[in-house]
Amino acid sequence: MKRIILASSLALLAISAQAQTAGFYAGTELFNNRFNDHSSTTGGGIFGGYRLGNGLAFEVNGNRIGTLDLGTSKASFNQLSVSALYSLPVSDAVSVYGRLGYGTLRVTDANNWRDRGVKLGRGTIYGGGISYQVNKQVAIRGEFRKPEEDIRGFGVGVSYNF
Repeated sequence: MKRIILASSLALLAISAQAQTAGFYAGTELFNNRFNDHSSTTGGGIFGGYRLGNGLAFEVNGNRIGTLDLGTSKASFNQLSVSALYSLPVSDAVSVYGRLGYGTLRVTDANNWRDRGVKLGRGTIYGGGISYQVNKQVAIRGEFRKPEEDIRGFGVGVSYNF
């Protein structure tokens, strides 16, 4: 009996996900990022994507993770990433989603403008969140994201559907 209920629930979620509208969207986000050494930064970014209408979306993010004070110097962290998102509706206005993608992290010496000392990191990005559809065009989302091995972020964003 439990298997039938579970299978029925998953089928209903899949059908509901099919009803999500396809199209382009763009937005902005603000994150509090924590590093493994317990230091934190505030950062933000912009994103744009395309929703296929079956719960699947593809998104590009450009984020300024923040600047860390390292005593005599400051390190600035910026990231560009591409992700696939899959969302499941919880109600007409609320959905939960997961993120899996790939990104490049650029670390520069913020104090040295002549020799920026760029270091690049590349790797997998993952996370998940919840989205609230305010109206047909505007949505608010909260998200946990792991953009790098040593960094985890919690943030909020606003998107506009075209």
